[in-house]
Amino acid sequence: MAHSSAAQQRLAALSSHLSRPTARLPDWNGALAALEATFPADQLSLDAATREAHGQSWGSLLPPSPPAAVLHAQTTSDVVAVVRIATRFGIVLIPTGGRTALEGQFTPTCCNPPVHEQWNGVVPGRRQAATGGTVPRPTIHVSLSRMNQVLQLHEQDFQAVVGPGIGWQGLNEHLAAKGVKLMFPVDPAPGSEFGGMAGVAGSGTNAVGYGTLRAEWIQSMQVVLMDGSVIRTKGSNRARKSTTGWDTGRLFLGSEGTLGIITELTIRLAPVVPLKVALTSFPSVADAVTAVVEILGAGLTPTSLELLDGTSIRGLNLAKLLPDALPEEPTVLMRFSNPSEAVNRASLEAVATIVKRAGARELKIAKDEKENDELWKARKSQYWSQQLLIGKGCRTLITDVCVPISRLAEFVARSEVLVQRSGLVAPIVAHIGDGNVHRAILWKGKEGEVERPKEVELLAKALVKLALELEGTCAGEHGIGLTKRKYLRRELGDGTLALMRTVKRALDPLGLLNPDKVLFPEGEEEYM
Repeated sequence: MAHSSAAQQRLAALSSHLSRPTARLPDWNGALAALEATFPADQLSLDAATREAHGQSWGSLLPPSPPAAVLHAQTTSDVVAVVRIATRFGIVLIPTGGRTALEGQFTPTCCNPPVHEQWNGVVPGRRQAATGGTVPRPTIHVSLSRMNQVLQLHEQDFQAVVGPGIGWQGLNEHLAAKGVKLMFPVDPAPGSEFGGMAGVAGSGTNAVGYGTLRAEWIQSMQVVLMDGSVIRTKGSNRARKSTTGWDTGRLFLGSEGTLGIITELTIRLAPVVPLKVALTSFPSVADAVTAVVEILGAGLTPTSLELLDGTSIRGLNLAKLLPDALPEEPTVLMRFSNPSEAVNRASLEAVATIVKRAGARELKIAKDEKENDELWKARKSQYWSQQLLIGKGCRTLITDVCVPISRLAEFVARSEVLVQRSGLVAPIVAHIGDGNVHRAILWKGKEGEVERPKEVELLAKALVKLALELEGTCAGEHGIGLTKRKYLRRELGDGTLALMRTVKRALDPLGLLNPDKVLFPEGEEEYM
């Protein structure tokens, strides 16, 4: 289209002053020799099993696309060393951690062929590609999972310094074992590690109360750049606030491993306070939204406000996760965290009045800690219980859009029409307190299926288009990776994309760090 072509010309003109240097042809023989000379054998995985595990994106239909090698970094110096090897020999690097990302953030793209064409691993002749193909830009996965230490704890400052390989759950367990009444409150997927959490700038069920990773929970980072230098985004500063210099840390939050490799994080902690879980169901999603807006407007402070539609509740009932079946109606689960049980009780009494006005059933409040855990486990098990709606062979595409809360009811109603037209099943789990909606598109997979059915792709795209129409975003908390790149022009505009490409070229001039993620290489984003 003429419109698209003109836009691409403008993008090229805006960033032409930072044209990329010509990358040297990759020399895998030289790179492998340097890796083996630099790292002990237990830090370098060339076997097929490890490489295939690293080449598989969770929830993806694609067959494994293994890297040529996995380097298990244990120190910042290890990361510097592998960066220098990669730039010297023209090898692509992809930083990895818990590998819970859903949008293909660590999947090799241009850089590796299918599994049968991969490097052979630890066998004679491993420096040659397997018969049947060549590897134009072999990839090294830089796994940061062994950098999983709590390096410093500053209890009176509500801070910890951690490696990128520890997860939020592991940190909280460490603090509890030491008797420290502090926690990291942002709760992405189980298994998430801090390097990846910062890379995607995600959130979780606690976002309505504590915000996302883009809030000030990450105070400073140590980052290895592609020239081998190491920076600290706030220098030696651990102060609670500062107006010194540009906020360079924000550059790396949400960069998905495309601008630098995070090797240390200074994070904020929150006090552990009593928690209470409650739930109720509503005649409609619109009624639920009305109640939630009133709860927030009343100055009440829920930690979590989660919406499950009637279809999700049906799956939960099939899983028999709760002693009693719930009405298959839009249901809001909520958590309140306050300094005392008395404050929690007072908050929930106010909530009971609000939801009653909105037409809800009686508010069910957990009696004790056991019931708290029981109710919240049901919420956290939605991915698995939803699959019972299809049965054996169920495949799932989890969508991730976010709209203003005032447009949430409209999004749900209009998206329901799209789902019905598609003939698919797509139950809702939404972080209703911040407008983040996950419709899980379900279908019965076929033997050997390696692509999503056309109707699944069309529905996913229609949901994004609707969210953008309602002044929302294509990615509430799961990031962009490979799957959402095409929507960025429509959401961010040409000028912002040009600036992002300029930054990428400045920090990764050879294009070796997680290439093709977030941005297409040559401006292929769609106008929608």
